[in-house]
Amino acid sequence: MFSSLLALRLIALLSLATQGSHLLNIGFLFISNLALLIRWRGAFNGGSDFMTLVVLTGLLIAQIVSDLAGPDLGWRAGFWYITIQSITSYFMSGSVKLLRREWRNGHAMTIFLNAAIHGPLSKDHWLRKPWLAALGSWAFIVWECLAPLALLDARLAVVFCLIAAVFHFLVFWFFGLNRFFWAWMATFPAIIWCAGQI
Repeated sequence: MFSSLLALRLIALLSLATQGSHLLNIGFLFISNLALLIRWRGAFNGGSDFMTLVVLTGLLIAQIVSDLAGPDLGWRAGFWYITIQSITSYFMSGSVKLLRREWRNGHAMTIFLNAAIHGPLSKDHWLRKPWLAALGSWAFIVWECLAPLALLDARLAVVFCLIAAVFHFLVFWFFGLNRFFWAWMATFPAIIWCAGQI
C-alpha cells in the first residue's frame, strides 16, 4: 500500500513537472502528504515535514486562486505564502537561539554535533574550541535573524539562499536529514521571486 502511494505521488510530481500545475495533481500531493503525516502520527522531522506541507499549501493556494482570479494573482499569493513561512522559520530559529545562552556561547553547537550520525566530535575537533564554537553559533544566529533582509533585493535573496543551501547541506551531512535539505530548497525559488517583486 505504502509503495503504491509513493508511486502515485511520483507520477503526480512528474506530471506537475512536465505538464504544469493542475488542481488534481497538487490536491493529491497535498492530501497524500497529510495522509502520510497522520499515518506516521504526525512525526514532524526537524521541521522538514512542516516545510513540505508549507510548499504544498502554497502550490494549492496558487492553483485555487489561479482558477478563481487568474494565474497572476494565484502564483503571487502562493509564492508569498511560501516565502513568508520560510523566512519566518529562519528568523524565529535565529531569535530563539539569540535568547538561549547555550547558543550564544557555542555550547549548544558542540552538543548537537556530538549527537551527529558520524558520532561524537573527536577530542581535537576544531568545534571543541569554545571560541570557534561560539563564532559558528553567532554566524548562524546573525544569518538567521537577518533572513528578512533577503527580501530587499533578488540578489540578496540569491546570496541568502546559497548560504542556506550550504547550511541545509551541512545539516544533512552531519545528521542525515535529507528531507530537511530538500524541503527548504523547495522554498528558494519563491523567496528569490518575491524579493524581485519588492
